[in-house]
Amino acid sequence: MRNRALVLTALLIAPAALSAQIRLPRGPRSAPPTAAPLPPEAPIVAKALAYKRSRWSGEAYTLINTFQVPEGAGTTTYTSFGSGTRADYRFSDHFSATVDMTASALGSPAISETAELGTRFRPGSLDQRLRTYVDARAQFVHLYDTPTLASSTGAIIGGIGGASQFFTGQRYSRGFGGMAGAGFEFSFTNSFALTSELLATRDRMSMYRLDNPTSIPLASRYWMTSFRYTIGFKYNATRALNLAQNPMH
Repeated sequence: MRNRALVLTALLIAPAALSAQIRLPRGPRSAPPTAAPLPPEAPIVAKALAYKRSRWSGEAYTLINTFQVPEGAGTTTYTSFGSGTRADYRFSDHFSATVDMTASALGSPAISETAELGTRFRPGSLDQRLRTYVDARAQFVHLYDTPTLASSTGAIIGGIGGASQFFTGQRYSRGFGGMAGAGFEFSFTNSFALTSELLATRDRMSMYRLDNPTSIPLASRYWMTSFRYTIGFKYNATRALNLAQNPMH
């Protein structure tokens, strides 16, 4: 009885032992799959994704105005100093709308104020530190000056130097015109830049008041040419994107 039990146990264990000793053939090993490398990120795209600039910007600048206006039988020139402010709304990387307010009252008898509406074109990229631009604007201008004019009545007016048909009056004029210019801006940081520009203006002026010994001259309308140089600082709010907001990082 005992022998039968041992034989039965041996028959049950032998197949399991034999199967453990037999190794099944295996195929050749292959390396685990790897992801394809990403193409290098363009620097301009990386910077555009890292910073977001506001469409609005503001600028404050000092200016030098030179006016050429009729006086007597010819013209006279005034040069005055002043300041201005500008609001800029960017439609695209190259075009924006601008609104300017200026005033100049120092350095000469001429005092002027302007309101200007126009557009600006930038041929370069916003990511360049040095950017050039051109401006085209329409403006309304008010001017006060003290010219020497001919008497409208032909009267001979006495003066310190003797009799004369000319007099010095206080002239108040206003008018509309156009202006064009070109300049550049140089960025110190992502938000601040130095700006400079040279502009030329042509205005059709209408004299509405003249304080003088006689009356308003018959020629109460005239053309005024002016040139302006500006230098100032521009601020454009810039927001840095977090890594979670930047899909490329």
